[in-house]
Amino acid sequence: MDKVFDRKKYLSENIYMKKILTLLFFYFFSVFTYGYWEWTPQTRKWINPKYAVKNTPKEQFEYAEEFRKNGQIEYAIREHKKLLKHYSKSEYAPQSCFILGEIYREKGDIKNAFNYYQKIIDEYPSSSLIISVIKIQSEIAEKKLTEKRGGFLSFFKKSEENAELMNKVIENDPYSLDTIDRMFKLAEFYISIKEYDKGKEILDKIIKNFPQTFATEKAKFLKIKYSLNSISEVSLDTDEIEDLKEEIDLFLVEYPNSDFKKEIENIKSFLDEKQAEKYYQIGIYYEKAGKKKSAFYYYKKIITQFPNTKYGKIVEEKINRGI
Repeated sequence: MDKVFDRKKYLSENIYMKKILTLLFFYFFSVFTYGYWEWTPQTRKWINPKYAVKNTPKEQFEYAEEFRKNGQIEYAIREHKKLLKHYSKSEYAPQSCFILGEIYREKGDIKNAFNYYQKIIDEYPSSSLIISVIKIQSEIAEKKLTEKRGGFLSFFKKSEENAELMNKVIENDPYSLDTIDRMFKLAEFYISIKEYDKGKEILDKIIKNFPQTFATEKAKFLKIKYSLNSISEVSLDTDEIEDLKEEIDLFLVEYPNSDFKKEIENIKSFLDEKQAEKYYQIGIYYEKAGKKKSAFYYYKKIITQFPNTKYGKIVEEKINRGI
């Protein structure tokens, strides 16, 4: 005699099997796609240790550091990042940032290192690590300023990126005495890549932020020196030369006993030669064109304003010979 079909029992067993299959599917799917998962009776959930976080920031920090001490750097990075994500307001967060910065610096990943140090300054400004962070950032930035730059195509991009690091350090610590040295190095860097305007802009900031100091005197001297470089390479415009000579005269009045006085006077003599040369070229042009009056006008300017220059002596002989 056939057994009577028990519908309720069938449905119950069917539902039970579906649950078992679902759990098995989830387990194998988890293993192959997300790695290892564990069932925790406390939470009655499946938890992947890769994404789990410890109960307190202290535990999470120590857990991350255990990996670092054992040389498991990638695991240490993962766990410190989890601390920053889940315990961003804790006292351990700036320490994790600092450690991540150190790890990335050791790996040679300067960009990530600098960014994690910067995160401390931006998000944890009262941290006791700030002074150390700025010092480390400065060392990184100085090294980048002096490193050899690549080929022509990457030159400008790398130069701008390297300068930006030092700009950020200066922005982080704008009024300390150490910043003066950083600003001079950045200005020198800009001049080395012929970014004269940017170099002089940094010097202007020194003059503004550190008035009545030796730094101000040095910045004004370098502005004159860098302006000379830009003028001599771009043009011999006499108006630009006159403006620069006015700056020189003001400098000599303001700092009559300056350590840079001799070099400033040499720059002024050089400008006199350049200006005399420009007038001489104009005079020669008019002389060849048969316009002796116009030529004489420019020769006379040389005799009057720049008698001790090379062209002053040449013109004096020309005039004595009746041109």
